[in-house]
Amino acid sequence: MSASYKHHFELLAACMIYGTVGIFMELLRDMSVSSILFYRLLFGLITIFVYLSITGKLGQLSLKKRKKYLLLLGLLYVSQMFCYYSAIRYLGASSAVLLLYTDPIYLTFLAPLLLGEKNTGRTILALFLGLVGVFYVTRPEGGFEQLDISGNYLKGILYGLLGGLFSSGVIISVRFLRDEYNGLTQLFWQSIISLFFLAPFAVKVPGTVLVANLQALVLFGVLITATAAVLYMRGVAGVTAVTGSILTLVEPVSCIFFDYTVLGSSIHRGMLVGSVFILAAALVVSLESFDSLKKWIFGERRLFGDRWAFEAEAEEE
Repeated sequence: MSASYKHHFELLAACMIYGTVGIFMELLRDMSVSSILFYRLLFGLITIFVYLSITGKLGQLSLKKRKKYLLLLGLLYVSQMFCYYSAIRYLGASSAVLLLYTDPIYLTFLAPLLLGEKNTGRTILALFLGLVGVFYVTRPEGGFEQLDISGNYLKGILYGLLGGLFSSGVIISVRFLRDEYNGLTQLFWQSIISLFFLAPFAVKVPGTVLVANLQALVLFGVLITATAAVLYMRGVAGVTAVTGSILTLVEPVSCIFFDYTVLGSSIHRGMLVGSVFILAAALVVSLESFDSLKKWIFGERRLFGDRWAFEAEAEEE
């Protein structure tokens, strides 16, 4: 297998693993979202630490400048994950992952304010596509007049949209820290910080419940937090920015696939229409311009999109 195909395979495998999150959330019983997150991160971090020890790369974890921004990254990350997993509990993985992919909408407003990046026709188009997608995904099958504002559906929508907002904050923080810390180092420390805030919820889990869910929790952490993350970092380090942004769209697709085939969740027409618009927005916002897309199609693959800049600069594991 050539190096190029190897990196493609690693990235695709990571996104497919990420797509199994709905299955794990269904398997885990009698545990709060916060406690699930704690043990997922804990077992994942142990695996990452062992991996770095074996490969002799523990030195990557050393703290440098901008430590307070690592703290901010950790807060944004745990908030994103809490909202995302809560949305899965209320809506199912298919709708939740699509709402998580609304971060281009928020980045259109936040990037100019926080990073000094100017909006272009590309970002405005992404905003429009994203808003249309959100409309279709959040619209109940019978129309908005059927919406029960006191029910779990609305809670799930709010959690999903907040997850997208926090996700945009994570992206901005990651871009700000990329000169000091590579992607795997950021993942490690944001997870450590998250564990600190989630610990009070973890200790409240009864021992019998923890033992009953232990096997699924260990597998959840090893696969999602560790294996998928390492494959992801190795993959994006070896592909172009646009190739990476396209391949990572496999994540919501695989999430919907597993949600439908394994869990038997229903997928309404509006979700499919909305997914097209939201994924199109995610793709458009990762391209520097339509001229860049034209060059990419014809083989001049020298792009460096905003969304994947930090991963493309990461060291190849």
